[in-house]
Amino acid sequence: MKTKTFPLTLALFLGLLTVAPACARKSANAQETAGASADTTQRIAQAVDRQEDPIRAEIVDGRVRLTDKTNELGWPTPSHFVEGLTGRCVGLFVGDIGQDTCPFLCMLMDDGGVEIFSYQSLGTAPHAYHSCLSYTSSGRLPGLKDIVGFCNGTVGDEFASYVTIFAIDREGRKHEIEPCVYPGQALYHYYENDEYRLLIYPDWTLEFTTGWVESELAYTYIGRLRPIKMDYENGIFEYRYTMLTRYDYPPVGDEEAYEKAKPVPTTESGSFRLTRKNDEADYELTILSGDPKFFGGEPGHPVRYSPARNLVTD
Repeated sequence: MKTKTFPLTLALFLGLLTVAPACARKSANAQETAGASADTTQRIAQAVDRQEDPIRAEIVDGRVRLTDKTNELGWPTPSHFVEGLTGRCVGLFVGDIGQDTCPFLCMLMDDGGVEIFSYQSLGTAPHAYHSCLSYTSSGRLPGLKDIVGFCNGTVGDEFASYVTIFAIDREGRKHEIEPCVYPGQALYHYYENDEYRLLIYPDWTLEFTTGWVESELAYTYIGRLRPIKMDYENGIFEYRYTMLTRYDYPPVGDEEAYEKAKPVPTTESGSFRLTRKNDEADYELTILSGDPKFFGGEPGHPVRYSPARNLVTD
């Protein structure tokens, strides 16, 4: 995992934000999604390489190898394997979710489960995520069993619609692949002279960093999320998190130590609530379970996370 610094922007992940209203009204039966239509041709492959995508993916002995076709994404090496797969991958499919080009890699596992990976987490959306690179898989998506293929589809009507991906089970039923829509950008919080940065990726993974990366040791945690409550209308989102690994990074400038930083296992877990404020820009984060000080604050008190980064603090 590497980090490059880009100018801060308040631009939201507009391509995926449009998904929220339809996700909120989905029924328990994936086939009953309002206004859904799909190309029911089931497609999986051993390698996927769309012309418009900067990344090629291929299966190598049950693992998934990603290759930067452009050499412009800031990866430390041209190729990298997806991390954290919970089984053996047997098929791949790539498609878009949203109203723009937002590629998602769907990975079919040998037991019929599904894991996904968003290209947004690999430097293809630097303004939203500051080009922090995360190669971690989503883990198994809940509710998807006995899947045999995938297809593209459209949800909505003539007035509002978006493209999406459906997983198809052995009985031919379609299940919509749902991304993690909010907050769609890096968020920052400051507490006791420390900086806290929260990145939630569309594929239900997260990256959380404490400390000033420019001047002192920083700790970066990589983990996964699962939804508890997704209230799009009122801007309230509750997640359960499980951290998988932690990187201990030296201050910027110590390139040798930075290159040698290795992930160590970690077991932090819990849950939190994000409440949207200020016309979708800022969020209040409230700890629901787990270490109350992990995200920088006092027990029982929500803290403010904002897309605006303060490089100088009192």
